[in-house]
Amino acid sequence: MRPRLFSSRLTPIHRRLYRGVVVFFLVVLLAMIWPVATLFSHARPLVLGLPFYLFYLAVLLVGSFLVLLALYVWENRTGSSSDPGEDSF
Repeated sequence: MRPRLFSSRLTPIHRRLYRGVVVFFLVVLLAMIWPVATLFSHARPLVLGLPFYLFYLAVLLVGSFLVLLALYVWENRTGSSSDPGEDSF
């Protein structure tokens, strides 16, 4: 089974959406590792009782969850979760 991102049956809108999701997660990955993470690795200020760096990571994590949830809901509404020629299990 080929990954959905590389399917030849994708419309330009689907292809753009999946590429956007991939780019978003690459940005999140880069935001969580050195050197970007060192810009935010401070114990002060406290945000909601958390050190700033922990709050920063929690925001990235919740943002990632929301993007995946939106993609899941969008695929279920449009019926585009599988290619027409593929069997679904």
